[in-house]
Amino acid sequence: MFELDVPSAIATKTAWYEIGVFPGSCPAPTLLLGGIPSQGTIGRLAFAASATTPPALGALPDATYGIAAVARASDCSVIASGCSPLDVTGGGTLAVTLAAVAASPGGACESGSVCDGAECVPHTDAGATNGGACTLSLIAAGPLADPLTQGGTLLGTPALAATPGGFLAGYRELDPTTGEARLTTIAIDSGGAAAPPVRTSLHVACPTDPTPAGIGLAFSGMSGTLAVARPACGSDAGPTAGGIDLFAIDVGGRVQTTAFSGQTGLSIALARSHALAYTPAGLLLAYTNESTQASFAAGVTGVELPSTPAPLPFSGFSGLTAATSASVVGIRYGTAYLAQGTRALDGGPPGAALAVLATESTDAGAGLDATRDGSVAPDSSSPYVLHGSAYHAQWASAAGVGARIIVASNGPSSAKSILWSAFDVGMTSPVLTGSFGPKNGGTVAFADVALVEDLAFFAVEVDQNISLFAFDKAANEPLELEEVSFRSLPGIPVGALRDGLIAVAASETRVAVVWGTGMSLGSDDAVGGYAVFACTP
Repeated sequence: MFELDVPSAIATKTAWYEIGVFPGSCPAPTLLLGGIPSQGTIGRLAFAASATTPPALGALPDATYGIAAVARASDCSVIASGCSPLDVTGGGTLAVTLAAVAASPGGACESGSVCDGAECVPHTDAGATNGGACTLSLIAAGPLADPLTQGGTLLGTPALAATPGGFLAGYRELDPTTGEARLTTIAIDSGGAAAPPVRTSLHVACPTDPTPAGIGLAFSGMSGTLAVARPACGSDAGPTAGGIDLFAIDVGGRVQTTAFSGQTGLSIALARSHALAYTPAGLLLAYTNESTQASFAAGVTGVELPSTPAPLPFSGFSGLTAATSASVVGIRYGTAYLAQGTRALDGGPPGAALAVLATESTDAGAGLDATRDGSVAPDSSSPYVLHGSAYHAQWASAAGVGARIIVASNGPSSAKSILWSAFDVGMTSPVLTGSFGPKNGGTVAFADVALVEDLAFFAVEVDQNISLFAFDKAANEPLELEEVSFRSLPGIPVGALRDGLIAVAASETRVAVVWGTGMSLGSDDAVGGYAVFACTP
């Protein structure tokens, strides 16, 4: 907890406050003359001076930090700054005293930009959270880090999460020749600037099964968690343990603590997107046991998993008999799960059946009734409230907001190559369905979806290109607003895309997309790239 001590003469001139968390100690005062620097911090917050309650810093690992603050005028010029040391183990409330800067104010926005969120952004960015129509404006784009090895690197699907300072991207790489495995995280601020990559060595990959996989990534305040599946390997000494590696991370992607949960011979698969999420029931991990082809939900406490996770009973209502992946989505009124696999009802091919179920939050109650056009909250005596039915899908992803879950999957035709289905907690079937596709058509490899407030964003890989779609009225009847083709925008390093390694995340003012070039990288392939957009009126 922190408080700002601001003299009245400064407070009356302040439009924005900016907070930075520095590891170890406070920075030199000269480093704050232009505001909180984009590098060297493990977290950043910005809020309007008119805010009655500043946002929380969130949980910080036990350590010593420097908590710096600056006051910015309406043009973003820095008019005051200060910093105080914080020992997390000491508890209590930290007071940061701001004093007027002695030098001429720095950080003021140039002509053609305005100060919004304590940052200088194009003048069309102001008021991005508009609750209505949205026009996507590219802020910045760039490449990901260098590959693990020059030629031959195997790459997993990247994960992406919004953080208080912007976004964090993460992905897993393998070198099939040496068996070396690596986790790479990259912090991207709301202005589109990428921090240096943070690399963490993982367990040695199995020589006989070096296929990379997706990772789980979720954030709450300044603290995040990463989940990586560890394969079980056979050796002359016998089989090794397989399971889940969990990492507690900060907003810069730096690992604070880690732990492994697993057992000998266990083979775990994580979905290519949304394997980990904060929900009303806490932080949950969804995964599939490849040996039994059953999906599970496990509550995460710190970096620990329970010894007996809860099985997800998809087969009870959908006939899904063999699961291949499971995802989890946290919404205000409950938790949604998505599974892919096969079902006995039609004997479809592997990976061609999709099932959705949800649990109701114990405090949903009347609030659910009030937001769902007269729908009645289901009986919560059963731990699972089931929705919809299984249907065919070669790929799928899901996101949610409020009481609404939207599932994206492959569509009925090349012109309508993405199908979306809207599920509401308390309803027993999809309340709405629709389909859309890129203007130029093509075959969609994968599409990821993100929801924030009343907006939905779909990032779609189609025929070596990426299209980003914005939809309005996501909580009611989604309305397509815009498609942005990445290859039509100079400066976005699209590359020779294949395999559908793509993720999207959104905050109240920004939308980010991260992608990998392909599962197997050639000597001329980049790992991938990212792009950050503003959603403007």
